[in-house]
Amino acid sequence: PTRVGVVTGKSSRAATSWGWSLALVLALHLLTTAGAWWITDHGEMLAVADRFLATGHLNLHNLGPGWEDWTRIVAARDSTETRFQPLSILLLTPFLAIDRLLGWRDPHSFRFVHLEGHFFVGLGLVLVGRFIARLSGSAAVTALSILLLGLNWPVWMIARRLGPEPVLFALLALFATGGTRSRFWSLILLPWVHASGPLLGLGALLWQAVARGGGNDPPTRISALGLILGCSSLALFWNLPVHGHILMGGYAAFASDRFFDIRNPLRGGMAALGPMVAWTLPLWFLAVKGGRRVIFETLALWLPIVAFLSLSSNPEPERRLAPCLSAWVVVILARMRPLRPGAATALGALALASGVVGLSGDFVDTVATPLGVFSGPILFLLHLAFGTGQPLLAGSIALALLSVACIAGSRTLGLLADVASSERPSHSSASREVPSGEPGPI
Repeated sequence: PTRVGVVTGKSSRAATSWGWSLALVLALHLLTTAGAWWITDHGEMLAVADRFLATGHLNLHNLGPGWEDWTRIVAARDSTETRFQPLSILLLTPFLAIDRLLGWRDPHSFRFVHLEGHFFVGLGLVLVGRFIARLSGSAAVTALSILLLGLNWPVWMIARRLGPEPVLFALLALFATGGTRSRFWSLILLPWVHASGPLLGLGALLWQAVARGGGNDPPTRISALGLILGCSSLALFWNLPVHGHILMGGYAAFASDRFFDIRNPLRGGMAALGPMVAWTLPLWFLAVKGGRRVIFETLALWLPIVAFLSLSSNPEPERRLAPCLSAWVVVILARMRPLRPGAATALGALALASGVVGLSGDFVDTVATPLGVFSGPILFLLHLAFGTGQPLLAGSIALALLSVACIAGSRTLGLLADVASSERPSHSSASREVPSGEPGPI
């Protein structure tokens, strides 16, 4: 069994009060919605999704009006097949369909597509929050887990953007908090979302094996079967027939790109993991404080994806690694040792600082406003107010989200004051025994 060293309040409070921390994180994420995308990555996904809605085909052939940039890219690439996995595009299409339904058909006028990241990151946060609340019985610890997970910059970054990473984040949250069936299906789906899915799935499987003391048990074998089925089905039904390459799929056409050049793994590992450690210092503090078992499970979860990124050149490694955080928080918080209330508040403030600092340099742009020129991250609400001439709508949305953030922030600070002191509580009043058969990390 696992003991969670936290002070528990009334179970009904733990079941609901942590929702204030979720409201705070989501309000801040929505306030800072980017409303922009990279033409190469996000643009390709949007172009394919638009093509799918129009014709039912997942390719870049005969793109419609508004996609002239991608028509030229396709001509230079000499291929109309997309390098992205089909599930990441299919999960984007409902948001694009709403835009089209409301008359926003030009790529520069899209609005609802920018909510995809918020939706799937929010889903992951809900799954983790419900699990920690059930496991600990403490609204305070659950609120802390939501703050540490949602406010750090890597997670804030993927929430601001559309793409496969928010979906990967939600699937790993499902794996970490679900039972045998949920883990089986999440490992089947991960490879179908992005090329990094098999590596993330392998890390999740290794974590489960380490947590169960070796992995020679039915739940771990079922998870392994799910990952095998996910990788093999993608290779046989997508990579081979669509791209003609069973392993690399759509990335085979880019095999000569310098991204795939092998580099010094030690230097590459520092380049990949260094920024991630800096952005998530509160979580690393708790991981080290959690003892050897938490460290071993952390290493198992991170090893495959970090090892791959260490061998190749990769911009924004924190974006690639962000999906791991939804599972890693469960590893850490499920066995968190008691904290003083002041320490909990300080960790939450550090997580917020991580998000604010990262946000300040993301998609930098300038916008002319009545108060002067704003120079900073691209913000959808600013462009809605001063770029498209809808200040009343943008101001109303911003005021509503700021109000939610202020109220939720005040309630969340009150919850953090209930985090356990340094004295380990007794079993009867301070912890729950979680049988090894229960869903979760054991």
